[in-house]
Amino acid sequence: MDVTTSCRSCSKPLSAEATRCPHCRKRTVPMHRGEGRALLGVCSALARELDVDVALVRVAFVLMLFASGGGSLLLYLLLWAFIPATPWGKAPLQGPLDWVARVGNAPVDDDAPRWERRV
Repeated sequence: MDVTTSCRSCSKPLSAEATRCPHCRKRTVPMHRGEGRALLGVCSALARELDVDVALVRVAFVLMLFASGGGSLLLYLLLWAFIPATPWGKAPLQGPLDWVARVGNAPVDDDAPRWERRV
């Protein structure tokens, strides 16, 4: 029995193993750093997303590292911080960002003195 799902964009039926919809070419699995990683998995995630060989992406990052004087290292670390390790997981920076959002949206006690009102 062949298991099928449907594309989230065009709603056409897909096989369960499909990573891209053959009709609209949208990815069915979100970007993640999972399999094929050498260091932190950023190059493998980019290669999967761009549909190119991972060796080309790694060579491009090394060339950018020398050309930018180390600036691409910051880009690599930012990509690592925002790309989750599993398809449906959370990125490493997502936990602290969620905490900041919860703190920012915390209810304010109306009985406490409000310095904004006194100014």
